[in-house]
Amino acid sequence: MKRILIIFLVLAAFTVSQLAVSQTVVIDGEIRPRTEYRNGYAKPLLQTNDPGVFTIQRTRLGMTFTSGLLTTQITLQDSRTFGQAANASDVASTGIYEAWAEMLLIPGGSFKIGRQTLNYDDKRLFSSPVWSNTGTTHDVGVFKYNINDFQAHLGFAYNNNSAISSESYYTAMTKYRYLNFLWLSKDIIDGLNISAIGIDEGVQDTTGTKNTTTNYLKTKMYHAYTLGGNLKFQSDSCPVSALATAYFQAGKNATGQTLNGKLLALKIDYKFFDFLSANVGTDYLSGDKNGTTDGTQSNFKKLYGSDHAFNGVMDYWDTPLSQGLLDYYGGITGKIGKKLTLEGAYHVFNSEYTGKNKKGIAFKKDLGSEFDLIATYKLNTWSTIQAGYCRYFSNYNTIVAKDIVTSATVTPAIRTPQWAYVMFTIKPTFLNTASAK
Repeated sequence: MKRILIIFLVLAAFTVSQLAVSQTVVIDGEIRPRTEYRNGYAKPLLQTNDPGVFTIQRTRLGMTFTSGLLTTQITLQDSRTFGQAANASDVASTGIYEAWAEMLLIPGGSFKIGRQTLNYDDKRLFSSPVWSNTGTTHDVGVFKYNINDFQAHLGFAYNNNSAISSESYYTAMTKYRYLNFLWLSKDIIDGLNISAIGIDEGVQDTTGTKNTTTNYLKTKMYHAYTLGGNLKFQSDSCPVSALATAYFQAGKNATGQTLNGKLLALKIDYKFFDFLSANVGTDYLSGDKNGTTDGTQSNFKKLYGSDHAFNGVMDYWDTPLSQGLLDYYGGITGKIGKKLTLEGAYHVFNSEYTGKNKKGIAFKKDLGSEFDLIATYKLNTWSTIQAGYCRYFSNYNTIVAKDIVTSATVTPAIRTPQWAYVMFTIKPTFLNTASAK
C-alpha cells in the first residue's frame, strides 16, 4: 500500500509539472492616443465654422490563458476623449471588450463562446476595426473546424435587452437580434484560396407597435440574408496578387422592405521590389434608383466590417448614399529601411444614380475625389507612431449629397476639406510565462 501511494504521488507530481509546462499565461496591454485635426473630415465644413482639434485614447489590458484543450481571453478597455471626464471623477469608464473561452472538442474542431471579435476574409462583413477607438465585438458562440487547408466556422447569437421570462421588444442595441452565419475557406492550389459566407440576421421589426404603449408580446423579426465570397491569389513566387469579392443580399430589412443589394470589388497588387508595391482597384455598392418608394432596398446594407479600411480614410462614404457608390482607386506603398513605411492612395467617387438630398436639391453622380498619405514608423518592438494627411477634392455634388446645400439658389462657402492626425501605439507585454520557461 505504501509503495502504491508513493508511486501515485510521484505520478501526480509528474502530471502537475507537465501540466504547468503546457500552460501559458500572457498579460499584455495597449495605450493608443491619437490627435486629430478635422477641417472637413467626413463632410465639408462651412466657412463659418472653425476646424476641430482633439485627442482620443484607447487603453486595453488583456490576459490570455492557454493550455492543451482550453484558451481564454479577457480584455478590459477604456475609450475616452482627453478632457471628457473631470480631473477627479468616480464614474467608472472601463468595460469588458472581450471575454471568451475556446475549447477543443475533437481533433481540428473547437467551440468558442463569449464576447469576441469576428474577422473574416476582406473584413467587409465582419471585422474588429483597428482604427476604431472602441472596436467591435459580438456576444456569440462559434463552432470551428480546421483540417489541412480547409476551414469552417458556424456561428450563432441571440440578443436581449435583459434577462426575460417572456418575449419583449428588443430595442436594437445591436443591429441584429438573431445572427447565424457559416463561413468556409479552402486552398485550391498553391496561392489560390476561395471562401464563401452565408449570413442570416434576424432584425427586429421597427414598424408596428414600437412607438405605442404596448410593445410586441411575441418575437417579430424579419430576416436579412447576405451571401457571397472571395477569391484570393497571393504567392511569394509571383509579383501579382489579386482579391475578387462578391456579396449579394436578400430577405427583408427592419421596416419590411425587400433587400436586393450587391457589393462587388476587385483589387490587384503588383510588387516591384521588396520595398515598393502598387495597387489598383474598384468597389461597387449598389444603389436605389427610386429611393424606397418601390418597397425594395437595392442599396447594399452594411454589416459589421471595417469602415475606415475602404473607400478613403476621410470616411466621406463609409455609409454609402442610398444611390450607391463606385470607388475607383490606386495606391503605392514604399518602405524606407526596416522601420518607415509610406502609403499614398487616390480615390475617385461616383454614385450609381443621381439623386436628391433631404431638402430635395438634386445632385449628379460625380462626388469628388480624395488623396491620402500615411507614414508609419516602428520605434521598437512594442511601439509605433503613425501620421496621416488627407485632402478631399469636393464639388457641388459633394456638398449637396452631404446636405450642406439647402437652397437651389444659394451655395454655401466651405473650407478646403483636409484632415491630419498623429497616433502613437504602445503595446507592452507585462508577462509571458512561455518566454520565461
